[in-house]
Amino acid sequence: MSTSPEYLTCIQRLLTDIGYRYEPFPPYDADYWGPFHNWMVHTLGPTSSWTVKQIAEVEHTAGGLMERAYPHASTQLKLLFAKLTAIVTVIDDSIDDEVVHEQIVQFSRRLYHGEAQQNGMLVLYHATIQELSEIYGNDSILRGLAIVPWINYIDACLMEKQILNVEGSGVQPHGSAHVESLALKFPHYLRSKTGLAEAYVAATFKATKEQSLPLTRYIKTIPDFAFYIEAINDLLSFHKEEIDGETYNFIHLRTGTMAASGARGSGDSGKWTCQDTINLICSEIKVAIHRIDGLLRLEECERKMRGDTGVANIDDVDIDIANQWRGCRDGFISWHLECRRYKLGFLKSVVIGEATKSYE
Repeated sequence: MSTSPEYLTCIQRLLTDIGYRYEPFPPYDADYWGPFHNWMVHTLGPTSSWTVKQIAEVEHTAGGLMERAYPHASTQLKLLFAKLTAIVTVIDDSIDDEVVHEQIVQFSRRLYHGEAQQNGMLVLYHATIQELSEIYGNDSILRGLAIVPWINYIDACLMEKQILNVEGSGVQPHGSAHVESLALKFPHYLRSKTGLAEAYVAATFKATKEQSLPLTRYIKTIPDFAFYIEAINDLLSFHKEEIDGETYNFIHLRTGTMAASGARGSGDSGKWTCQDTINLICSEIKVAIHRIDGLLRLEECERKMRGDTGVANIDDVDIDIANQWRGCRDGFISWHLECRRYKLGFLKSVVIGEATKSYE
């Protein structure tokens, strides 16, 4: 159903409603892609059992994310986030390997006890997290947003695997249908643990090591911004997951809890369906985007950048924040449309045509 007219129409309507702007690829940046390629091939690659082709796909995915969603970020910041994104992509796709699973079980224990990691990939992961931490200097609040999710991600993957193993065994606990109907917030909770959203939000509000934006100018956007990161990814990765037969994801989990709660949907006899969940998520993303735009005064900042002298109380800091938000806001969507991992070529041609037509 991920290529159904309803799915396509919902996404097209969402992107129109939020004023999505597609920007062409930036010029090739050898200072970014050169070091990242060498690191992927000669540093990350040897710590995994993956083939050269598999590593190349991770390079395309992780490198493209930082290129498209963080156009204002320094090469240093983009490289660190790209490296961490690459490592978690390998971990996520390797979680069913029992050897890898046993190694990551010990990650947080060793971290908290100050012990060295015993797995080469986890040694690299820990070292890169430490390197990223240095970017934030004395800003403990932004450091917490940027660093803690990478640490928690490992245990979140283990939690997800443990739950999936139990639920996939076919053994259902007594009263499970009633329990499911009461677990409306659980899909959100699980997604927040595995989504790394706050880390990617933090990257938006510190484009360089030297940049220091006032916390009070953006802190109130973080709940909606984190939701946006998670929800857009869920929406635009759904097609790939349907092709791969994956059903343990946010959309399916939320559909299950909504259906169990008795919510009325568009299916037979009013059953709540995945398309109903997709429609709901599109509506929620639209509301979240509009709140962030308002809090960051995006429209006013862009009017001032166009030379509108009637805009008051907008300074250079406001404009920096607005530009960095706009870059992530639209670039994150563009990355999904262009990334081979998500198989959205059929959607890209439709969406980009719409976006180009709207902003000519």
